[in-house]
Amino acid sequence: MIRHLAFAAALTLAPAAAAAAQGAAPANAPATPVTRAQLNARLEADYTNLDSNKDGKVGADEIKARLKKGAETELATLSKERDATFASLDANKDGSISRVEFNAKAELPKIGEPDAAPVLARFDGNKDGQITRDEFRGPTLANFDKLDADKDGTLSLNEQSAARKAQQTPAIRR
Repeated sequence: MIRHLAFAAALTLAPAAAAAAQGAAPANAPATPVTRAQLNARLEADYTNLDSNKDGKVGADEIKARLKKGAETELATLSKERDATFASLDANKDGSISRVEFNAKAELPKIGEPDAAPVLARFDGNKDGQITRDEFRGPTLANFDKLDADKDGTLSLNEQSAARKAQQTPAIRR
């Protein structure tokens, strides 16, 4: 049982160790190469810290203590963020948020004037300002036919996956 917990803890802690080996860069920072030696040094330091009784083994109590400490740290961060958000909403600093204060900071977006032009441009094939059933279905069915690589009338999971990948890959223009 303890071996399973230790293995699970190692799996849980390994990504953190890998991130730490990269210098604990912010999440939005680009990834940098990490050598095996860097990762090994970070794992050694992390294990030494995890082995709180210094017996050369990590038991369930030590794992629980590490997990609890991590949860407490995360909770403290969330608490600070929550308090800061409350303070930003409490405009008159009276310790409560009125409906007026809340609405002022959480304003709903305004609905602008709808623009039918992009829809008409896409679907109104004969440009008469009206979309017929055939015009409405045409572009979508044409796209389906284009994506149906084997022309069997079904978009297989592979064809759907290829379409998503193609959509995510920027086109190269020459």
